[in-house]
Amino acid sequence: MNVLSVVKSMDFRQLWSLFWLSVKHLRFVIPTIRATQKTIAISDELYGDKHHQNGPENGFRHAIWNILIVQYCVERGRSLDASIAWAKLITDWHEDFSPNEPLARAMDLHNNQLGRDLIEEFPAENEDFLVAHLLKMVPLSRKRTLVQQLENDKGFLVHIED
Repeated sequence: MNVLSVVKSMDFRQLWSLFWLSVKHLRFVIPTIRATQKTIAISDELYGDKHHQNGPENGFRHAIWNILIVQYCVERGRSLDASIAWAKLITDWHEDFSPNEPLARAMDLHNNQLGRDLIEEFPAENEDFLVAHLLKMVPLSRKRTLVQQLENDKGFLVHIED
């Protein structure tokens, strides 16, 4: 899936919202597009279409997306704190505009946060290290059936389907 196909799938309200979000944070847009493309490439290579389901592979994709957004924004001269705040803003926006059941939405938000926590813990590490570190976490992903269960999963990927 490329960026253009994602944009084409959006309705007017989503496009308008994304436009204004991008205008307000213009210096983060290009690194975010690059991070999104790289995230899909890594996830496709490792998991094929499986990362589009609600298993541990999806958790990996969400976490690495946040890591790469932050990393690419920092590489373009943005501060770590500003880049983390941006990653939260744009990925929360994505979840707000993606129709998901409450448990799937909570899972995505949790895994997004895990990615931001990891880049904050390892800000100087390179992409290969962060991917490898996250790959070690995939088999430890916790399956959850209730939103409330995610409160006890800080530091772990979560998934809702096997």
